[in-house]
Amino acid sequence: MSRMRRLGALAALIEVAVLASSCGDSSGPGDGAVSISAISSTTIAGAPGGQVAELPSVVVRNQAGQPVAGARVTFAVETGGGAVTGGNATTDASGIATVGSWTLGTTAGTNTLTATTGNLPPVTFTADGSNPCGTTTAHILGTTTSGSLSQQDCQLSDGTFADFYSVNLPTAGTYIFTQTAATFDTFIALLTPGGAVVGINDDLGTDTTRSSLKVIVPAGNFVIAANSFNPNATGNYTISSASSTAEVTACEDVFVLRGITTAQSLAQSDCALNGVFGDEYVIVLFAGQQVTVTMNSAAVDAYLEIHPGSSNAILASNDNADGSTTNAKVTYTPTTTDFYVITARTQAAGSTGAYTLTIQ
Repeated sequence: MSRMRRLGALAALIEVAVLASSCGDSSGPGDGAVSISAISSTTIAGAPGGQVAELPSVVVRNQAGQPVAGARVTFAVETGGGAVTGGNATTDASGIATVGSWTLGTTAGTNTLTATTGNLPPVTFTADGSNPCGTTTAHILGTTTSGSLSQQDCQLSDGTFADFYSVNLPTAGTYIFTQTAATFDTFIALLTPGGAVVGINDDLGTDTTRSSLKVIVPAGNFVIAANSFNPNATGNYTISSASSTAEVTACEDVFVLRGITTAQSLAQSDCALNGVFGDEYVIVLFAGQQVTVTMNSAAVDAYLEIHPGSSNAILASNDNADGSTTNAKVTYTPTTTDFYVITARTQAAGSTGAYTLTIQ
C-alpha cells in the first residue's frame, strides 16, 4: 500500500464522530497573547449525544507571531446543550490548546463551541448533530459483517461515502481488518474512540477490491470505517476481523498507537538495507504531541529511527539509551500532523534476534 497515496483521507476520516460522554470547566488569559486561531476543523460531524471525532484545537500567538506557551484557553459550549471536559486548557510549548472532549446534545441539530483567551475574539466550532457520519453499527471481532455504501451514507469531504462500525478489542495485541467488494475500489480505516485515525489501507497487493489493515493497539473500543478510494462509489461490501499472533515481517505496513508493548524479532525475512534487518511501524502523530519509543533486546544492539511517512529523512534516532545498555530510546515531538514511520533495527549487518518495542 502507498501510505501517502490519499493523505486527504486522514482529514476526511477525522470528520466522523464516535463514542463517549462527559462534562467541563473554565479558564483565563495568557501573557502576550494577541491572536487565537483554529488549527483543527471548525466544522465537525457528530451524532446526537455522541462525542465529536476531531477535538477542537487552537493556537495562541504573540505580536511577533510566535506561539505563546502557558496561555489559558476556555472551551465552552454555546448552543446545542452538550458538554466538554478539559474546558480549562493551557497552551503547550507550541502554543496549542485542545479540548479534552466535546459531547453533543441529545437533540438533533447544530451545536457550537467557543475557544477564548483573555479579551480576544472567540474561535467558534460547529458540529451538526444530525450527520450520519456519527452513526455506528456494532461489529463483533472474529466475524464478517455485510454492508452497502449508498448515497444516503456519510459523505466525507473528498466525496467518498463511508459506513462506521464499532468494535471492541478485548486485549492489547495485533489485529487484522479486511474490507472486500465486487464493484468498487475499497478503502478501510481504523479510528480510535476519540476519532483519531489509527491506520488506513487502499489495496491488498494488486487487488483493488480488497483492503486489509494490520494494527497493534491497546485493548478498547475502536471504529472501523468502510470506505471507497474513489468519490461517489456505491455497492455491497463485507468487513471481517481477526486477532493475530504473527510478527511484523517482509516490510509490511503495520499501524500502531501509543500505549502498546509488543514482542517482535528481527529476522532475515524483514526489511534489509545494506544487510541490516529492521521492522517498520506506522503511526499517526499530531502536531505538538510527544511520542517516546523504546526498543529493548538482549539479543541485538537496538537502534531506532523516526522519519516521515513520505520520505526517508531521519527526524530522530537513538542507538544506546544510556552508557550502560545497548537498548534504544527515542523521543520526538512533531510539528505537523501526519503519518510517521518508526524503524526498529540494529547497527550491525546480519544481526537477528528478539526485541520488545514500547510506544508511549
